[in-house]
Amino acid sequence: MEKIDKLIDSLAKDLKPLVQEIESSKVKKTKNHYGKYLMILSKYAKGNPEHAVIIGKALQRAGANLAGLNSALNLVGAGVKIEFITI
Repeated sequence: MEKIDKLIDSLAKDLKPLVQEIESSKVKKTKNHYGKYLMILSKYAKGNPEHAVIIGKALQRAGANLAGLNSALNLVGAGVKIEFITI
C-alpha cells in the first residue's frame, strides 16, 4: 500500500500544474470541470477502473474539484466515490 501511496503523491505533483490551470479557468464548459477530469482519466486510465481510481486520487491530492472528479470517475465506470482526503 505504501508503494501505491508514493505513486499517487508523485502523480499528484506532476498533475498539480494542470489541475491549477483547470480550477483557475473562468470558463466552465461542464459543471465542476468534470469534462476536463473525464478527459484526463480516459487518457491515462485507458479503460482500467483501478488505474482511474489511482489517477483520481492523484488529481484530488493535486487540488481537483471533488464533485467534478467524482462525476468523471462515475462516467469512466470506476464505481467509486473519492472522499475528502486530508493531505
